[in-house]
Amino acid sequence: MAEKQTKNMKTYSVPYRLDFEHRRCVVGDEPMLFHCHHYNTFLQRSIEDADYIDSQPFLVGAAAEVAYAQMQNLFSAVNVGDEKRRKQLAGELFRWAGFGSLDLGTIKETGGTVSTPHSHYAVAWKSKFGDSNRPVCHFVEGWLAGTAAAIYNQPFASYSVEETSCKSKHSDNKCEFSIRQGKPNWSVFNPVGMGQLHDHKPLPVEKNNVDYDGILNAVSGMELVGDQNGLIPAFGVYLTRMYANYYNRISFEFEHALSNKFGKEGIDVARPLLVEAGHVCAFNTFGGIMTSPEWDALIKPNLKSKEDWVHGMVAVANSLGWGRWQAPHVSEKETEFVIHDDYESVGYRAMYGKCDHSVSYLAEGAVIGLMNLVYVGKVHNKPAFTPEFYNDLFKRNTYYKAEVVSSLATGDKVTTIKVKKV
Repeated sequence: MAEKQTKNMKTYSVPYRLDFEHRRCVVGDEPMLFHCHHYNTFLQRSIEDADYIDSQPFLVGAAAEVAYAQMQNLFSAVNVGDEKRRKQLAGELFRWAGFGSLDLGTIKETGGTVSTPHSHYAVAWKSKFGDSNRPVCHFVEGWLAGTAAAIYNQPFASYSVEETSCKSKHSDNKCEFSIRQGKPNWSVFNPVGMGQLHDHKPLPVEKNNVDYDGILNAVSGMELVGDQNGLIPAFGVYLTRMYANYYNRISFEFEHALSNKFGKEGIDVARPLLVEAGHVCAFNTFGGIMTSPEWDALIKPNLKSKEDWVHGMVAVANSLGWGRWQAPHVSEKETEFVIHDDYESVGYRAMYGKCDHSVSYLAEGAVIGLMNLVYVGKVHNKPAFTPEFYNDLFKRNTYYKAEVVSSLATGDKVTTIKVKKV
């Protein structure tokens, strides 16, 4: 058991494993990684805005998939057979990961009702978009369905869940979920776990002033866990340690749904939306990190150039669970990013097999965002991260363009993205 603690909060005992070789955090054989509320909500809204496809079943089913597999593995690994303790462990993990707070003691094998004033997706939605006109906590719906089945040793698809009120709506002051035993109201997927990982052969990197290993160890040791409400406010955002396979499943099911409906044009529609989610991630998470007191204390003192700023953020990315990131060559004109076992490609191949095109959409958007922040947005001057600033970097002008020159998803050994100034 690894224990983490934050101020004014009980000690968490969540059995997680840091796989430094593959740059992953593993809980119950499920890879989990950091993303912020901007990415979580933007990705979901992009999917739901395509109202000509039925996305709710896979938005819910993707969470049921990972929760069921993880809880089964956790309960077995720590030898927890008691219903009460299973509920406690599941609720503890939910808070630890920044998903919010849930009291699972109100449910029985036949179902029940769970409510909370603290759900990450509801809080995040209101923070980013304002009031919603419909419930937004599809992740929690699926997580509850999968977790309930694991707690009671039921087959995977044994529960339906409906969010009957949601704090993201103006009229509701809490999120409430109705759980019923019976036919699921969501898409059923086969869990894939870690997927196939590889021995990493890091490439030589040009000389810089960044201590990659020191930053990896320092950031990995930070106590980024849920507070008393199960939220992780850090770097000016709400973080979650989300399931890699949740992001992968909803992104790729979205792409497949558009492809099934419109053919190749469907992929052409999905890709820019998923890449823009990466822009949103870089702008808010990378931007928040590079203007934080932690960055100023830990990393900034050693930075001598803008190229060092890129290396510094790449070093931090290695602690986020996204795979092993490298930047062998960095310049304002062109930078090469190499990612070993990027989580999108690993997830795609585990779920669907080899792909005929790159699927590293988050990574592509993130590296464009990083270059824009450092060389155009002058992040070292600590700008205000406003919608106007975002539009200037990513909407009004195209400062950098990315080219994926190799992809693990298509069969290459690593994913390589070259970002050029245009």
